[in-house]
Amino acid sequence: MVILAKKLLLASAFFVLTAPAAPAMKNPWVGTWKPDRAKSNFVEVNDSLMISTPSAGVMRWEYRAIQFRMQGEPDGSAMSLDMPSKRAGLVETVKLLTPTKLTYSVFIGGKLVQTGTDELSADGKTLTATSWIVGKESEKRIEVFDKQ
Repeated sequence: MVILAKKLLLASAFFVLTAPAAPAMKNPWVGTWKPDRAKSNFVEVNDSLMISTPSAGVMRWEYRAIQFRMQGEPDGSAMSLDMPSKRAGLVETVKLLTPTKLTYSVFIGGKLVQTGTDELSADGKTLTATSWIVGKESEKRIEVFDKQ
């Protein structure tokens, strides 16, 4: 009886260890996003935005045409920013509020100059970025992207 129990335990352990892992939850932000001029009142860069996750907990935003790359953990801390014409003292923070909504803030020399939100549509095919310059909150800039 003890031998049978050991064999069953060993077989169970083998099954658990060799069973395929459950598929990882897909990050809905990841992909290539093309600006939709017809739905936008503002287009920041005339290029597709690429969002990726180079490692666990890290997100990366890229506009290759202007050599812009920002990455970090979307927890409200400062992001790593790389771009040829980076202004001195430029810092951006991003905080994921829900799996489909984030907020961001842009600082220059420690002073908040711009803020905004990005939100994904329920079907995950549209990203709407709403931003405003501090002091001009009534002049919202809306940029809509379609997932490619």
